[in-house]
This record gives sequence, C-alpha cells and structure tokens, in this order.
Amino acid sequence: MDEIKSEISKIIKNAIQDAINANELPITTPPDIPFSPTKTPDHGDIATPIALGLAKSAKMPPRTIAEIIHKYVNLEKHAIISDLEIAGPGFINIYLSNEWFYDTIRNIIAERQDYGKSNIGSKKKIQIEFVSANPTGPLNIVSGRAAAVGDTLVNLLNAVGYDAVREFYVNDAGGQVERLGQSIDIRYRQTLGENNLEIPEGGYNGEYITKFAKEIVADDSDTHLKLLDDERISLFKEKGIAHLLGQQKNTLDRFGVNFDVWSSEQAIRDSGKPDEIINIFREKNYLYDNEGATWFKMTDFGDDKDCVVIRSNSEYTYFVPDAAYHLDKHDRGFTKVIDLLGPDHQGHITRLKNFVKALGLPDDWLEIDIIQQVNLVDSEGNRQDMSKRQGQFYTLDLLIDELAESVGERYAVDVARYFFLMRANNTHLDFNIELAVTQANENPVFYIQYAHARCCSIFQQAREQQYRIKPVEEVNLELLGEPEEHALIRKAADFPSVILSSAEDREVHRIPHFLHELAGLFHPYYNLHRVLDSSNTDRSYARLILVDCIQTVLANGLNLLGISAPESM
Repeated sequence: MDEIKSEISKIIKNAIQDAINANELPITTPPDIPFSPTKTPDHGDIATPIALGLAKSAKMPPRTIAEIIHKYVNLEKHAIISDLEIAGPGFINIYLSNEWFYDTIRNIIAERQDYGKSNIGSKKKIQIEFVSANPTGPLNIVSGRAAAVGDTLVNLLNAVGYDAVREFYVNDAGGQVERLGQSIDIRYRQTLGENNLEIPEGGYNGEYITKFAKEIVADDSDTHLKLLDDERISLFKEKGIAHLLGQQKNTLDRFGVNFDVWSSEQAIRDSGKPDEIINIFREKNYLYDNEGATWFKMTDFGDDKDCVVIRSNSEYTYFVPDAAYHLDKHDRGFTKVIDLLGPDHQGHITRLKNFVKALGLPDDWLEIDIIQQVNLVDSEGNRQDMSKRQGQFYTLDLLIDELAESVGERYAVDVARYFFLMRANNTHLDFNIELAVTQANENPVFYIQYAHARCCSIFQQAREQQYRIKPVEEVNLELLGEPEEHALIRKAADFPSVILSSAEDREVHRIPHFLHELAGLFHPYYNLHRVLDSSNTDRSYARLILVDCIQTVLANGLNLLGISAPESM
C-alpha cells in the first residue's frame, strides 16, 4: 500500500504541475500529497484532501481545485487507478484497479511467513531494556505489561530489519537488596522462635519472604545463627537474589519472554566503569564537591537543580552505575538504546539523558519510553492495590493461573499478552479479569484467533471434499469481485505499513487493533459468502486463495504479538 500511495502521489503531483503550467492553479510547486482512508468501499480505496490543503494558497474553492486536478489525471496512462471521484467539499476519492488487488494476493502467497517484513533497519543494532524488576519479589502485572510490550517491540523491530536485542538489567546491588537480606534475616530468626523482631523500614513484608525463610530453615536449620549479623544478612541477600531472580526467569519463560542478555548492576560496579564515569565527568568539569558530597552539574544541561553522585560516605548514588551501564551498552556497539521504564521512573528520564549527553553520546542514541500503570479490575469493577513492600500485590503468575482456570493453560498467556498490548503504552490500563476470561466473541483475542481457526477449518473441509489446492497462477482471481473480498485484500495490503509504523513509532498496540479489524472483516464475509461451492468450483478456488491470504496475515500478526494462532477452537 505504501508503494501504491507513492505511485499515486507522483500521478497527482504531475497533474498539479500540469495545471500550474497551464496557469489553472496559481501556486508555485506541487506540495506533498496526503492520504486518508475512505469510510466505505463505495467511496473508493483511498482518498486525498489535497484540494482542501491548497485552497488557502491558491485562493480557490477546494472543490474547484479538485476538479482541475481530476482534469489533468489521464486515467488511460495510469493503469493503477480505475477511477477518480470528487466528494464533499473537495476530497478526491481514488478507486484502484483490480490488478492491484491481484498483485497483493500474489505477494502474500509468495512471501508467506515473511509477508509484512522489510529491511528498513539495515541490521542496525538496537538494544531494548525492559522489565528490569528489582530481584526483591515476584513479578507483578505491571512487569507483565512491560514484558509483553518489550518482547513485541523487539519482534517488530526485527521484522523491519533491525538487529534488536532483549536485555534485562538486574538491580542486584544497592539499598533495596540490602533490605531484602535484612527482611529474610528477620523472617528466618522468627521461624526459629525469636520474638519482638520487626521488618526494617523500607523492607519487604510479603508472604513470599516468610515462605523463603522457612525453606532456608528446612534446608539449613539454625546453622546460619552462628554467623555474625552482617555475614548472615549478606548471605541471605545473595540467596534471596538468586531465588527471586530464578522465580522471575521462570515466570517470564512461562509468559513466553526469553531475554537475550541478563546484565548485572553488581557486575557493572565491579567492572570499574563507575570510576570511569566519574573520571570522565571530572575531566569535563561536570563535578564539584560540596558538604562532603560530590555533585553533578545537572543545571548545565537545563535542569533546575544539581544532583549528588557520590555521597558523603563515599558511596555512589544509583545514577553513577546507571550511567556506567549505558556507557557499557554503547561500548557493545548498539547504534540505539531503548529503555522501557515504569511510571515511577518518570523523573529519572531527564537526568539519565543528561548523563548520556555528558558522556558525549548523540542526543538520539538513548530513547526512554514509559510503560504506564496497570490497574487490575475485578468482576465488580473494583481496583486492587499493589505494593511489593507491603506484600499486597497481584503477581503475573497469579494472573496466568486465574486465567488458566477459566480458559485453560493453552490460552491463558495469549489472553494476558493481548490485554497488555491492546492499549497505547502511555495510557493507564485497566485489566478487566471478567472480560479476559470470557470465551466468546466479546473477548478480542478469541475473536481474532477464531478467525484464524475458521480459515484452517475451511481448508480442512476443502481437503475432505477432495479440492486440490491450486497454486495462485492457476486460479482466476477476477472471480473475487465482492465488495467484502476487496475490503479484505485492502486491509491485508496495509499489514506491512502497520508493522513498520508500529516499530518506528514504538506503538505496539496498532498490531492487535489491525488484527481485530481484519477479523472483523473476515467473520461477516464468512457468514455472507460460501467459500466452497460445488456449483462454482472456479470461484471456490479463488476464494480459497483469499482465505489463505487472510490466514497468513492473521498468523503473522499473532506471531509478532507472541500469541498462538490455533487451527481449531
């Protein structure tokens, strides 16, 4: 479709230029030609409001301009256009020739699982960091949304020719993991009978901490009480990180997300890169000492205040290893880095970008996108509060378990991923459990999957009725003349451009919307028209080719989302 629009744009530009040369349009040069979808097939395949856009500069009524453009488009010279029609105040509706539809069908059949892909990215290396949850508890549904979005974005970028990598940054150093060790220590000692112990401020109260402490007691008894307090807490910190990170990896594997790289904050700290960062900033005169601490001149980059990078106790603030981690990304050869962060990191964006700028990296090298909050809504419309520290949170595993009870393990992940992906990243998401578990057409993911299963069912019936599935070259595509058939092909033709725009704009929700619209065209078509008709086998073969195309596009789209394309439901 993008190629079609490009060709038609040239045709209309040439027509405008001819009108300018004939002194019928009082403008200097033809502008770029905008396009818009038409409301129904009766209004053409695509439309352009170019005449409305020219009205002010040409000082002419837009409908008059549209008539002049129409006059200079020679339809006999341009086989791609079958007709032009002026509508409303000056829209030009464009009807494409049937040959374009046939070429679209041939392309889909020829490319199969590669249909929709392109090489725009030229194998440029991109790193996408997402989830990166602290290893201090199970993954919650907010992390589930980040996992679905990040995984799909990598799929989309790779589909358009980039070499995209999934990366998880493990925050296994700093205050939060120290408090994790302290929290486990308290529960361990309580399990062994000590009283009057309280979780430290900022510690972790979840039942999962108590359960893990009991597992340590079951395995090791009271042997760790022989250690000094600091030694024991340090041991529990390491045990806790390993245990909880292992749980997170298992959850992500269940969710169908497999990271290419797992990076460790502790490893970054141990590598010496934070010291390298400080030396770079000192050499560039971005640091100064005040009140025993070392400050970064954030105000030099337009911020309203400077920030501490080395505390008075000589410890780095989290900004330093974070900046060092991004320098490490650059050193690994990534031409672009995309960080998908949670809503609580909004204030971190400007500072991190300023640190990257201070390192001398290009302004557009680092891109940070916020994945907004997920609110779990129960069957009564009530939202559930989630807090890891207080232990009141809804885990991703629990969500999948609850979905599996209603839709089965086979579809639980499909439903969860679809619901996480169906809204724009920058909007809050209310996850409606009641709708998610509904096994009917009102559940959008089943609506799409059922369209794919229907396509498969048609081919199963064709085999049972002894149809020989013919290659497209042997089929008379001119028999696909119904408006619903043209609408399906028109929508399928948009798939490559939807993938490209979704990848480049980081708008993964466009794919589920596209698939839902395609399924919305296919289901009525299936109900209106018999695909297999023994009284008209030639048309049946043409319709089988069409169904093959729709099945291919649905399967390719679902695959990008990490959702299954079932052959039966």
